[in-house]
Amino acid sequence: MPRTATPQTLSREITLSGHGLHGNRPCTVRLVPATSTTGLVFVHTPTGTEIPAKADLAGDLVLSTTLVKDGVRLQTIEHLLSALTGLELEHLRIEVDAEELPILDGSAAPWVDAILQAGVVSLPGRRRFMKVTQPMEVRNGDRWIRVLPFDGLRLRYVIDFPIPALGRQSRELTLTPDKYRRELGAARTFCLAQEVDMMRARGLALGGSLDNAVVFGADGPLNEFLRFEDEAVRHKMLDLVGDLALLGAPLLGLVEAHMAGHALHVGLAQAILANPSCWEWTEETQTSNVRFFFQASQLETAAQPA
Repeated sequence: MPRTATPQTLSREITLSGHGLHGNRPCTVRLVPATSTTGLVFVHTPTGTEIPAKADLAGDLVLSTTLVKDGVRLQTIEHLLSALTGLELEHLRIEVDAEELPILDGSAAPWVDAILQAGVVSLPGRRRFMKVTQPMEVRNGDRWIRVLPFDGLRLRYVIDFPIPALGRQSRELTLTPDKYRRELGAARTFCLAQEVDMMRARGLALGGSLDNAVVFGADGPLNEFLRFEDEAVRHKMLDLVGDLALLGAPLLGLVEAHMAGHALHVGLAQAILANPSCWEWTEETQTSNVRFFFQASQLETAAQPA
């Protein structure tokens, strides 16, 4: 069940600094509490450009999520948005002094820790949820993502890579702040060792290292340890949570993804916003008593507690 029926913001300011994953440039992010239900709004402080976290402003989606407005780009926003969405904090001013947010340790955990230390407060009114009433799907070849009606936010994700060290992983959960913190927030971004030179030749991953990413070689991860046995698919789910923040409101639905990525995540958000007949506004926060079991090719249900 969602933690709260009221809108939330931070109780005090937070500042974190670091280097970007792709550009390797320094960046400081200041999270400023909202005084009203403004949603999540980025501010590029060198230009003063305000960029709401909305799917129609999404630009480059290669290996990260980028917002673009008036010639200003804000890259790699998904981990911060994931932490905020996972903890049900949806109203905030996000001041950024560069064009790529810091990668920190490659997960959302530093953001989660800072948010929990600062604490949250409620704003006046009630949260409004986007409740899915009809299925929607976005495909790109054998990669796809879809959303189905469900009285909560349940995520189901499959990845399948052609190396034994990574291979096929699947996971599902009904998202709550506690489950996000325990099961998704600490999962780090990852890549294949064979892709590193190619990415850097394209000007990507210039700030990447084993300190902020899991790198999978032919025989296993090059890092000393994994935080979870299935850390890769958990990180994909972490990214999905962040990209769904671009809806501008919390979602109630079952989201299934197969080998998706940022482009499909954002594509689903855009499809939902473009099809208002497939969803409705609600303030209802109860979860379903039907549990969904993962099947790659079909949806099965059993009348057991979720």
